[in-house]
Amino acid sequence: MPLGLIVAIVLLRLATGWHFYREGTKKLSYNPETRQVSLNFSAEGFLRNSAGPLRDVIRSRIPNFHNWETLLAEPWQFRAPTPEEEKEQAEWEREYAARRKEAEDDDEAPPFEFSPRLAYSKWATRVAQDWQEMVDGVKAIDGMSGEQQAAADEALVLRRQQLADYLAGEARAIEEYKHELWRMAEMEAAGGAQGVPFEKERIAEKKAETTAATAPWLAQVRGIERSLQKDLRGILNAEQLEDATVNDAYDSLLADKQGRSLHRMNVAITGLIIGVGVCLMLGLFTRLAAVGGLVFLGSVIAAQPPWIVSPAGPIDPFLYQLVEIAGLLVLFASRAGQWAGLDYFIRALTRRCCGRKESV
Repeated sequence: MPLGLIVAIVLLRLATGWHFYREGTKKLSYNPETRQVSLNFSAEGFLRNSAGPLRDVIRSRIPNFHNWETLLAEPWQFRAPTPEEEKEQAEWEREYAARRKEAEDDDEAPPFEFSPRLAYSKWATRVAQDWQEMVDGVKAIDGMSGEQQAAADEALVLRRQQLADYLAGEARAIEEYKHELWRMAEMEAAGGAQGVPFEKERIAEKKAETTAATAPWLAQVRGIERSLQKDLRGILNAEQLEDATVNDAYDSLLADKQGRSLHRMNVAITGLIIGVGVCLMLGLFTRLAAVGGLVFLGSVIAAQPPWIVSPAGPIDPFLYQLVEIAGLLVLFASRAGQWAGLDYFIRALTRRCCGRKESV
């Protein structure tokens, strides 16, 4: 092989490896005081804006905080209530007040509900129900005293009221947000809108802008939920804190299973990118590293195909990932690690140990 071609392949391998390595290490942060390396990257935003045929599969793998994408981010037309709706609301309020009074008279926990006329009623009800299940699970742990169970109920009452007060203060903004979703649904349903590229891009940009409005609401409710979890941990006594069984039960009840799954995915992605970069720069297992890079880049393109307008906006039809894919294919086909790479020594060792005899 000509020397110039060998030099070009080695430079391509080093440049591609360095780019993967740098992109991977950018997802890590180092604290000089504690000397700890932590992950400062999350694929949630990219995955949430995924489009194309794999959209549902990808979104099922990311956290959906109390199913907010279905219950909160649904179109809702803002309009004045009809006389019938006002009558139904007044009837609900009377029945709700009567049920709460009856529970208090019987020394029972009063029901906690949200008016069905509220724009956030479905999601808030789901949050409150999930918190109730969490508290019930904590109360059912072996060894919980009556006082601890009562403390758990008090914590739930406090945090649910905080939830209701916060959402009431954001009611107008949530109504406007959901009404905007309704307007965009009407625009998409209008005949011919999806056939005009400008309209498609405008709707996609508006969707991304509207979706961003939910971030502060979710963050605030997450904060209230974390406070509830802290309250529930605070009811344990010293003996229970040292009991591994009790702690495991708590961790299972309070853990965010989808959040842990996303964290493992983030770690795996970061490790894959850094691993591909290191292997390419060293010329070690170059073909395997090239396949890993191809799989990663292919998954990126599959999540947001260039021919589909995603919620994050239009995508450049010529992705830079295509250039890297072409480079990785060259590295795979040429076995680039055998020149100025560790694959040379691995190949020599395998030939010596497992080499075939030359045919006569």
